[in-house]
This record gives sequence, structure tokens and C-alpha cells, in this order.
Amino acid sequence: MRKIKVGIEGNGTVRIKLKKKKKVDRGDVTSMGGAPPLSFATTPNAAGRQGFSIPRHIINQMEIRVESIFRPKEPDVEVVYALTGFGTSVDNLHKFSSNEVVAHATPNMISYAAEKMVEHIRAERVEMPNLIVHIHSHPLGAPALSDVDKESMLKVAARIREMVPDVAVLFGVHAVGSEERRARIPAERVAENRLRWSSITRVHEVAFFDEYAKPVEVSIYE
Repeated sequence: MRKIKVGIEGNGTVRIKLKKKKKVDRGDVTSMGGAPPLSFATTPNAAGRQGFSIPRHIINQMEIRVESIFRPKEPDVEVVYALTGFGTSVDNLHKFSSNEVVAHATPNMISYAAEKMVEHIRAERVEMPNLIVHIHSHPLGAPALSDVDKESMLKVAARIREMVPDVAVLFGVHAVGSEERRARIPAERVAENRLRWSSITRVHEVAFFDEYAKPVEVSIYE
């Protein structure tokens, strides 16, 4: 199994480094990858303890965000996006389809600047939310956290809270299957922390966690 190092720099960019390859500098770029464990003082996550809810129209946007990465005869790459809201419900999706946010993306890894993510959220909302759900995709994968994901989540949550104190930060893994014509199936909760549905071409499953990789309860509302 390949070793991966994750670093976080002064400007909030999280970076992932594969063994025997050079790091690409991009400030505080966060990659969903691993690094030596760091110690951060984090605040209690109320949304993580209580769970949170997603409206169906936001789930439709999640589907569009992940499927929009499709390119003919090219493999799907990972994408990153966020859901934001107040209290224990989300009401907005942030695409982060910008070079200043995403540094690099492959079918197995994505590197992004956590600080720029927060800047985009701040610019897209009238009022800064107190709930941020950070989500990245696993093309042709499972909605499970890799070791690299687990090691990066504390860093990302701490970086976000440096910019937005006391915000509740949660994480999601959006798995998407291979392309095949199929019947559309509405989103439903299939486990405490997992949603599953199908578009006419792909199966989607999303699992949610707190920054300590513990499952977070999710529900759907109309």
C-alpha cells in the first residue's frame, strides 16, 4: 500500500504527497490524504452530536455536482463541494469549481485550499453559516473514509474554525457508480449516516462523519 503524506501550510492549503514524489506547493492546500497526526484544540460539534437534515432539492444538486465531472472517454476524477446552513439543517450547496480552490484532482485524490473554500462560502452567502458539511467524491468507490481522509479531517476542521470560530464542521464521502442506464430511485436513508439514490445513469451513496470519523446521523426533508 502506498504511503501518503499530508501537509498543511500557512495559507490553509492541504497537500498530499505520494511517497517518492515531490510535493507541489500551494499554500494551505488540503488533500483528502494522510500525514503524521497533529494535535488541534477543537470545539464541541453540536451538529455532529444531534445529526442534521438535507432537503431533497439539495440532494438533486449533489447529484448534478458529481455527475457534471463526466468527460467522454476519460475517467471520472474526485470533486469537492460543501453544504452549508444553520443549526442542524443545510440549505445551500457550494460547488468550488475554481482553480483557486482545487489544485489537483485525479480518480483517487483531490487537493484543495481550505481557506479558499471558506472565502467562497462567505462570498456566496449573505450571512456566514454556522454549519459546514465538507464533501468529496469517490468515483467508482465506496462511501467510506480512507486512512488519508481520516488523517486530514482534523486539520481541515481546525483550519475552517480558524476563519469561522465555533462553526460546526462535518464531512461526507459521496460514492458514485459506473455509468449504466437504470431506473431513477429517489434518495432514502439506508443507514443512520448514509443516503442512497440512483439517477438514470449512476448509483449514488453518501456517508457522513464528524471530524473524528464517527458516523453522523442524517435525515431528508421535503
